[in-house]
Amino acid sequence: MPQLITLFAIIPSFLLSLPALADTSLFSSLSIRGLKPSLAQHYPNSPSANFTCLDGSSSIPFSAINDDYCDCPDGSDEPGTSACATATFYCANEGHISGSVLSSRVNDGLCECCDGSDEWATGACPNRCTQIGREYRETIDAELKTRKTGAKIRSTYVKWALGEKKRLEEELEQKKRQVRGKETEVEQARLSLERTEARSKEDLERRRLSPVYTSLLTHRLALTRLRSKTAKLQTEFDNLHGILEELAKGYNPNYQDMAVKAAVVGYEELNKAAEVGEEVEEDIGDEELDELEKKDLEGLLLMDAGDVVEVDEEGGVYEYIPDVFYDSWENLRDFAIDWMVRVGILGKGSKGASKPTGADGPQVAAAREKHNTASNDLNRLNTEITSTADTLERMNTGFGPGAEWKKLDGTCVDKVSGDYTYELCFFGRATQKSNKDSSSNFLGSFVDWNGSAAPGTFEHYTRQNYRNGRGEMLERTDAVDIICGTTNALLSISEPEKCEYHFRVTSPALCWPIDQTGINPSVREEL
Repeated sequence: MPQLITLFAIIPSFLLSLPALADTSLFSSLSIRGLKPSLAQHYPNSPSANFTCLDGSSSIPFSAINDDYCDCPDGSDEPGTSACATATFYCANEGHISGSVLSSRVNDGLCECCDGSDEWATGACPNRCTQIGREYRETIDAELKTRKTGAKIRSTYVKWALGEKKRLEEELEQKKRQVRGKETEVEQARLSLERTEARSKEDLERRRLSPVYTSLLTHRLALTRLRSKTAKLQTEFDNLHGILEELAKGYNPNYQDMAVKAAVVGYEELNKAAEVGEEVEEDIGDEELDELEKKDLEGLLLMDAGDVVEVDEEGGVYEYIPDVFYDSWENLRDFAIDWMVRVGILGKGSKGASKPTGADGPQVAAAREKHNTASNDLNRLNTEITSTADTLERMNTGFGPGAEWKKLDGTCVDKVSGDYTYELCFFGRATQKSNKDSSSNFLGSFVDWNGSAAPGTFEHYTRQNYRNGRGEMLERTDAVDIICGTTNALLSISEPEKCEYHFRVTSPALCWPIDQTGINPSVREEL
């Protein structure tokens, strides 16, 4: 076979070297097998001329071209055989797309060129370029139609983004003006609050000196001591009651102990009297007493003057009592005085209940509320300004050169695959939802575009990366490969490695005009 290959490779040169058999005037370097047309100018147009290796290393006779022996270090003397490892074989592929293959694949029994020219010695490959070219052009035509339709949809995205960008810019300027006005409002509210707090403090100190406030504090202390003493007496009474009850149950009248008998009879009569008293006595309950002890006296002092009861001058301290506290104060006073007289506990120590302090009056509360509201509004405006400015910045390159992807911000696509439904929300989250129950897995959130290509280029927007998903042991990540399509759709999902997902998505946002895609010029020419 090597001898046969050599014979076929050199026949043209051999025949053309015989003047009786060939007309050398018809010879052209383009007839050299496997030679790329663009390199023909470097080869001799006469079989009698010598060939200089393309690297300039040596000069050989024409007959040494394609003789299945590598004479030139760069392999340029063997474009049509497999003799030189560094050489390439040119496939003309008429009816389809021309190309080149490694010379090592020439006459290897496999069809690399659709016209079969790489198997010129074996004859193993028929010329299928016409059929393949037709199918290829049909595919290209379909892709071109999709791209044109998608490009029209993309243009609407770009138009929408221009309007959205203008709206955001106007909104940003409006909010900046609002911030300037709100800052003035916050400062005025702060000064007003400080003045109101100062007046309230002065008013509180003045009212603390009033007779009614002193009286209320005295009664509150008396109530606290009274409750402490009452609780102690109640405990002693309960203990004594228990002793007498046991005595009454175990008492034996046969012993004729008159002292014990008198005690038992007295206990029984006391119980009967207590039962009758319970029917008519109206005690103040513990909850009411707790409320009285916990009343915010300073808060009451800070109430508006309009809330104070106006009575006759002879009413004395009553004119200082606010309406909301009047009844409670009356009950407290009467109850405390009655028990102090009956029990006599004034002057003894007690566990006083804590007294709420620092309460705001209505004017201070209103001023503070106004200041807080203005401050919250200012903070909200500043947050919105930051968010809007960030969105505008991202619209420069983060959403594509025409900000076309902004239209799809938050748009979700999904697809059922096996036992799960996968959902991808552009610039948001990727989720895996079980079709058997309500469980779901967070696969990650948007991080960035294709980092291997520069922002603004077509390739940069062909992939989105989603990371930081939750997995049992590993972080879940998603590589979203995007191709041009007339709809936004999730085509397929795969998991080549554990917790590493690959999504394939179509979107009109990637249907750039052909002259802007940056794809191979030869492919663009076919398109």
